[in-house]
Amino acid sequence: MTFLAQVAAWGLLTLPIILILHLLRNRREQLPISSLRLWRGLQQKKHGSLPRSIPLSVLLMLQLLIATALTLALARPVFSFLLDQPRQTIFILDTTTSMAAVDTGSGQSVRRFDAARQTVRNTIQALGQRDAFVIIGLGPQPEVLLSGEAEQKTQALLALDNLVPGATGADLPAALTLANGLLDPSRLQQIIVLTDGAYTVPSELLPPISAPIDWQIIPSSPPRLSAPSNQALLNVSSRTLPDGRHRLFARVINYSDTSVARTVQVFAGERLFDETVVQLQPQGESARVWTLPAPVETARVTLVEPDSLPLDNEAEVLLLETTRQRVLLVSDTPDTLSRALSAQPGIELTVDTPAGRRYDSADFDLTVFEGVGLPLDLTAWPAGNLWVVNPPLGHPLLPADNFSRNLRPDPATGSTLLAGADLSGVYFNRVLQVTLPEWAEVDLRASAGGQPLIFHGTTRRSQIVVWAFDLAASNLPARLALPLLTANTLQTLLSPAPQPVVPLGEPVVINGNFSIEVPGGRRLSSLEAEGSSGIFTRTKLPGLYKIYNDQGALVAGFAVHAGSALESNLAPQFQPSTFNLQPSTSNALPPEIEYYEIWPWLAGLVVTVVMLEGWLAWRK
Repeated sequence: MTFLAQVAAWGLLTLPIILILHLLRNRREQLPISSLRLWRGLQQKKHGSLPRSIPLSVLLMLQLLIATALTLALARPVFSFLLDQPRQTIFILDTTTSMAAVDTGSGQSVRRFDAARQTVRNTIQALGQRDAFVIIGLGPQPEVLLSGEAEQKTQALLALDNLVPGATGADLPAALTLANGLLDPSRLQQIIVLTDGAYTVPSELLPPISAPIDWQIIPSSPPRLSAPSNQALLNVSSRTLPDGRHRLFARVINYSDTSVARTVQVFAGERLFDETVVQLQPQGESARVWTLPAPVETARVTLVEPDSLPLDNEAEVLLLETTRQRVLLVSDTPDTLSRALSAQPGIELTVDTPAGRRYDSADFDLTVFEGVGLPLDLTAWPAGNLWVVNPPLGHPLLPADNFSRNLRPDPATGSTLLAGADLSGVYFNRVLQVTLPEWAEVDLRASAGGQPLIFHGTTRRSQIVVWAFDLAASNLPARLALPLLTANTLQTLLSPAPQPVVPLGEPVVINGNFSIEVPGGRRLSSLEAEGSSGIFTRTKLPGLYKIYNDQGALVAGFAVHAGSALESNLAPQFQPSTFNLQPSTSNALPPEIEYYEIWPWLAGLVVTVVMLEGWLAWRK
């Protein structure tokens, strides 16, 4: 207990004053008697003063109590309590593919990620009421996975159980930089790194650290003399031959220090096509090639024997030709558009004339009608993807009264179809004054009058983009905007063409209204899978991802492979002891003390005792 106003202790001098006053008012009591003879001869000469004593009474005790309590109240006594300082724990949790490896060094089969997750769980459960936590996922692009206060532990632990490893490569310097930016200076700080260390880290790239770091390398047992036994399938790919058959390639790599024999099985669809035993030297590899018959939709390569990382023992490929898009251009003046289309990657262009049609639009992924290439007797849009450029006057599907002259685009009205295209200085000297159909959405308007220049939409089973201007009467063909605008239009109309093989955890750009079937058979809509970003990020499961259009037809796909040189080598690549990482600032905080004053209680005691003393005095 301490006193905030110690000078008030002089009030204790009132205690002897009260005692003196009581001593002075002590007098002999006079009593009437019948005669003094009884005391005659008893008088003796007395020397010195008569002894006096302070008479003890209830009033005296009450007055002393009042003075003492009042003095203590004026001195403002307080009780102090040292509070626990709030803490902030930042976890950097390795979510790369190698964390899915199973270690058996302790006699039990424990997945590395499960061991790290249990450590995080135990630490979060032990947090105090004023503590906070952050979980950063360590991958090629570190990100905050979870964060919150102690009262949010229950929700955080449920979300923690749903985390799965699956990423290729780790950027530890970026993760530490992110952790530095999240440190709360009002709390005691700690960074806990949970990783298997199966990647290289240039020490010169590590940032200065502002908090103590606890390195927890998983597995925690002492490293063995040899690397964990793991064999992986890498660079599994396919190529379609001119006769329709498929050439399948694969590399089998031994990431251990002992020679092994592994059985390799190849499946064409669900049928076993080949089985062979491969002898692998320590840290050696073997390349294999197979020729699969046509028609086959999928192929799978499998390593039969189990090892430390099961994810990279199997790889599938989708044997669909989805990287080439067939485009039919129907025009009597095809030069400008054919050059723009031929410059686009993955486009297989076929040109047809309106007068003597030789090709059917149903055999192509996209049909482009330019000018009179759009037949005037066409009363319903054909099914499929359609691109109309400079539609003819008087067409029943695009009614118009006349043409407009010398129009300039208004970039402020541009949609995402105009992304990256600079239309400044572009003019259109011949634009159809088309009546906007009910199914259409405008992508670009003219600056004067707001006349539609580009619009798109869907009607029945047709997806349509219309350029209402004549390219020959414009300076757009001489601008860089034409190939960019062409690419954006193709991206709007055509099916996505992702890379045939994607590393585990790598995002994939898929624009358009498509559904994606993930491994296991679950089909996700484009909104559910991507939101509004057009980026598909749910690639943490190896296997085939099939893309379907809104009619339910399979139009594209890609395979996700777990095997990679970055993740399949499970041997630790670094030791934290080699890093010279010291906190750049002191992590000590001034102690936090809570004070509790009791003078109101003492004041209340004084009032109560004064009332009691008054009552006793009144009774006398």
